[in-house]
Amino acid sequence: MPAKRSPRSRKKKPSLSNQVTNALKVLARPEVVGLTLIVISVFTLLSLFTDSRGSLTGFWIDVWRTWTGVGVWGVPLITGSVGLWMVIRAIEKMPDLPWQRPVGIFLLFVAYITGVTLASPSSLRGDLARAGELGGQLGLWLADGLEAGLSVWGGWVIIVVLAAAGLVLLTGRVIVDFLLDSWDIAADLMDGARAQRQDRAIDLQPEFPLASGELPWWKRMLERVPKPSLPRADDEPKIQLPPAAVRARSLPQAPAPAAPDPAQPAADTRPRPPLTKPSEEGTLTPRVVGGVQSWTLPRIDDMLSDWDRYIDSYEKIRERGKMIEKTLELFGVPARFKEVNIGPTVTQYLIEPGYIERTVRGETKKTKVKVAKIAGLSNDLALALAAPSVRIEAPVPGTNYVGVEVPNGESNVVGLKELMESDEFAAIQRKAKLPIALGEDVKGKPVVTDLARMPHALIAGATGSGKSACINSIISCLLLSHTPETLRLLMVDPKMVELTNYNGVPHLLSPVVTEVDKASGVLYWAVKEMERRYQLLNKANTRDLERYNEYLRKRNEPILPFIVIIIDEMADLMMTAAEEVEKHVCRLAQMARAVGIHLLIATQRPSVDVITGLIKANFPTRVAFAVSSQTDSRVILDVPGAERLLGRGDMLFMPPDSSKLERLQGTYLNDDEINRIVRYWKGIRSLESYTPPALPDVTETLATDYVPEPPRKSTPTVWEDDDDDDNALPATEPMVQPLFEQIEVMKTVDSRDDLFDAAVEVVQAAGRGSVTLLQRRLRIGYTRASRLVEQLEDAGILGPDQGGSQGRVVYLEDPKSAAPSPAEPPKSSPPIKPRIIGDDDDTPKIWM
Repeated sequence: MPAKRSPRSRKKKPSLSNQVTNALKVLARPEVVGLTLIVISVFTLLSLFTDSRGSLTGFWIDVWRTWTGVGVWGVPLITGSVGLWMVIRAIEKMPDLPWQRPVGIFLLFVAYITGVTLASPSSLRGDLARAGELGGQLGLWLADGLEAGLSVWGGWVIIVVLAAAGLVLLTGRVIVDFLLDSWDIAADLMDGARAQRQDRAIDLQPEFPLASGELPWWKRMLERVPKPSLPRADDEPKIQLPPAAVRARSLPQAPAPAAPDPAQPAADTRPRPPLTKPSEEGTLTPRVVGGVQSWTLPRIDDMLSDWDRYIDSYEKIRERGKMIEKTLELFGVPARFKEVNIGPTVTQYLIEPGYIERTVRGETKKTKVKVAKIAGLSNDLALALAAPSVRIEAPVPGTNYVGVEVPNGESNVVGLKELMESDEFAAIQRKAKLPIALGEDVKGKPVVTDLARMPHALIAGATGSGKSACINSIISCLLLSHTPETLRLLMVDPKMVELTNYNGVPHLLSPVVTEVDKASGVLYWAVKEMERRYQLLNKANTRDLERYNEYLRKRNEPILPFIVIIIDEMADLMMTAAEEVEKHVCRLAQMARAVGIHLLIATQRPSVDVITGLIKANFPTRVAFAVSSQTDSRVILDVPGAERLLGRGDMLFMPPDSSKLERLQGTYLNDDEINRIVRYWKGIRSLESYTPPALPDVTETLATDYVPEPPRKSTPTVWEDDDDDDNALPATEPMVQPLFEQIEVMKTVDSRDDLFDAAVEVVQAAGRGSVTLLQRRLRIGYTRASRLVEQLEDAGILGPDQGGSQGRVVYLEDPKSAAPSPAEPPKSSPPIKPRIIGDDDDTPKIWM
């Protein structure tokens, strides 16, 4: 049986009162009111110019002439202007008119009709006003009241005050500004400098007023500071000019001096003292050893170069802002363009979400536009603006706006020089241990931070995105701020082309490591150095490296420098020795901050097998350049966004103390600037007369005058603690153990299992050796027992497995004498008479 159709719901007819309300709402719309006022102004103006009036227009003119007199000529002008503005506002979606403008017009109108009436003789004033002359009845009433209460001169004072107040409210400028401009014009005419004034007016009066704060009128009058003549309405978009662009326009750029040439005589290549004063903490101050200055920081002007800046025209910025408004309106998202932040690469348009009007049961309700609707229109905005990509920040932190970031017509290069000479870098340099400059944000402000507070950074980005330029800028910033006494570097560069230029810099603990198999050894050495430093801090009863260095300074001993480990390509290391690299990196990231060891890891493949969850959890500071997919962005930042970056230094920065991303344009250094810095430090090294020791051992403090040299063969030293005196610190004389040989020694000593000695006793007591025997006697698992058998074989206690039913060869000598030294491999030891033991039988089989 077919289902019955549900009866259609009948639409309820709106009541008469609702119909009247809706009709009134339509009539009260701004465009309807504006057209009505325009029509009234036209009829009023025509009636004033012609004598043929109808009954309605005649009555209209007689009323206004009786009450306002000559002010009737201002009625069509005021009503027509207001009506025209209301129509344009409804069509162009212009902001509301501030209340100061209508009030200013009203005060000027009142001052006019009152002044005209007060200027006439008192005997004729009444008859002329009643005849529709002067200021009419309203002007007569105001003029008689002022004259009776304040006399004629008092009335004129009130009229002048009303006119001045109306002019200020209408134009938004103070009267003092008009006086100052008049004085300036007179002075320019007298001095014949009108052209200079025009140039100054162009600089001070852009089409869009700047968003910088303005001084009070009394302070401008005292300090003679001119104010831009164009007023700014409250709802007019504000433009933030980047500070670097203002400096570029105001200061002439001089070419960078040539770098010192080490090939010249020593008297010419001696470095000059730095521009900045030594810090009070003594961290960056060159120390004096034996009355001779050891190290001197290079001058920034000699090392770095200036770069030009370009800014899009104000017309183009305004057109883009209006286009964003129209595009959002087409998709049913009303919004208003409020402010602009001009950055080196992108321009951020701040949009204020509007309200959507909905009629529910005859009642109109306003609902705020959801931020998610604006964020979902990024591709549509990019299509409308013809931009390669548009990123939306919703909302902008600290504001009630949504940021739409649109690429500039031409990108600007952010040089390291202007950042290191900025006030922000000078402020952080006074209190930071490892200050670095990352770039400029979307407002054009320098972004500087302290590497010691990060304390480790993870950098990821595709090829050509600016990752290597970021690493070079960080290294150069450290080399320009620290001497080898306070900072040492360890660099791993499997690509062999990015970091090898820094070979020979005295800050390096070893030459740049380019072999992947040695990279895990470098990390292993860093872990041991971390453990050694913790032992030193424990003996000195200090908590971190800064307090320990203060302890050493009081004892007049060389300080421990910071160590920054830089790995340019993490993916190559994880492909060769993933387990060891991950273990060492995680240990360093978890514990090395307090002892002054910091990590900078970069990769161009941010996948989960390279940046594992354990590694990412220990790196709170992350930098993402342009990546190929949203998945890669989530791996490095945990959120999408990096796939919309433009490349060539455009990056997202996640600071350690906040989860909010900051969009920056990274700093850039060309090869000439890097080579100047490297040649400077190489030149200083060639000038100093040092006897260079070998690479440092983990059991000694790094010497102040340490200069690295290629490893040389020497007697290996064993890692062991000094138990003679618990309070004594290690000696400061450098050992002769090279870095990579020392790593092999430590691996040989520390890689044995804790049950190794017990396993030796079990094998020699039983006269046989096997995995199952060690499992039963030592009560351990198969994996650990197999590892012990391998270690016994490496130590020469057990022979190799011969396969089949034949057992292993057991050497009966003392394991201490049979154990090979690290310098001699086990295969070179003389053979010992063996006996063949069965595998698991209780009765061994002896072969003669």
